[in-house]
Amino acid sequence: MDRVRNILALLRAQLWIIPLVISVLSMAFALWILNSGAVLFASWDDGKLWWLYSGDASSARDLLSSQLSGLMTMISLIVSVTFVILTLSANQLGPRLISTFMADRQIQVVLGLFLGTILYVLVVLRTLDEDLGSEGVPHIAVTLGSGLTIVCLFALLFYVHKIARSIIADNIVARVASDLYGDICEMLPDEADGTERAVPDVTMRKACTISLGRSGYIQVIDYDELVAVACREMALLEVKVRAGHFVMKSGEHVVVHGERPLEPDAAEAVRRAFVIDSQRSPAQDLEYGLRQLVEIALRALSPGINDPFTAIAVINRLGAALEEIFGRQLQPRVLRDKEGAMRVIAQRSDVEGLADAAFDAIRQAARGHPAVLIRMADVLGQLAPAAKTDAMREAVTLQLAKLAETVGEAGLAPSDRTAVLVRIEQAKVAVSARPKEGLLHAL
Repeated sequence: MDRVRNILALLRAQLWIIPLVISVLSMAFALWILNSGAVLFASWDDGKLWWLYSGDASSARDLLSSQLSGLMTMISLIVSVTFVILTLSANQLGPRLISTFMADRQIQVVLGLFLGTILYVLVVLRTLDEDLGSEGVPHIAVTLGSGLTIVCLFALLFYVHKIARSIIADNIVARVASDLYGDICEMLPDEADGTERAVPDVTMRKACTISLGRSGYIQVIDYDELVAVACREMALLEVKVRAGHFVMKSGEHVVVHGERPLEPDAAEAVRRAFVIDSQRSPAQDLEYGLRQLVEIALRALSPGINDPFTAIAVINRLGAALEEIFGRQLQPRVLRDKEGAMRVIAQRSDVEGLADAAFDAIRQAARGHPAVLIRMADVLGQLAPAAKTDAMREAVTLQLAKLAETVGEAGLAPSDRTAVLVRIEQAKVAVSARPKEGLLHAL
């Protein structure tokens, strides 16, 4: 299932797929209208067809030629505006967010509408001949071409509005946060389901290690396949890497515990369970969306941009994402076969690592921005009601301790330092006021 999600995630980021589909459908529709369009309205009275084009072939060619010229001009404008917006966004928000623009369904549909209309007009235009006369002209096809051109005019207005709003930082932050929320919902169950996080002691001896033999980012690990291989070989596989990690060709990526080393075919099956590519993927990586938001905040805090309000908006979204994660079961670390035997020990993200990924880089870059540090302390304090386990409370407390250390080392004015420290203490009180995990179960 994770492999399918990874493929879908990669396809969503391709700008050309939907325009290509719409273009093919447009050409097929044009051919169908040219061959069967007249039959559709054969039984209609002439009074009901007042809207239908009624000119001769020469006038139709001139009309469609003008429409084609206008459509080519509009799509040239769209491409130019798109490149300008992508350049500005890459400089302000980070080049890795270009995939977010490319994956926008509305942008893809508008581009497909323009390309499809151009191809439709071309197909209809090539059928017009001076010898057809007024009766042989495909009136319905010419009329539909005019209608599609009018739709493209309004689509151009919508596209300019869409692109103009897409460079507003708050909108980008909301879009990335929405994608992150969707990934969290797909990867983490919304309630307890017996997920096993604690790793029991491994009693089997170490038989061998397996390197993946490829360098790049791990996008997906097929744990079901690893469990199947471990069952066939009567072994226990300890995976030392996870989705989102960059790996070298050599290394102890998978440790095999068992009576004997794996055969070459089994080792190759283990390697095939790892999907490695040149970029990260959100299919199985919880930190993917977090790091996209963090990159926006780091760009905003850079001296060239100096936009702390965007960083504060990112911190708000990161807090909401961690609250959602705290309310769900994390990915299992121990995978067993049908008989209950432990077969795979996976390396997964924990709450401390996720909190570090969300706040560490921003905290380090915001040393000179007391407003950002104050907001970070407030958000960490607001996570107190969601921190229901000891691990969650420890992760929040550790972030507050790091924040206090940063404030102590930063060259802030005394009043600003005091303000931040007061907020940190308030957050610590909120977190410590939560009932302990054991007491909560007892109640």
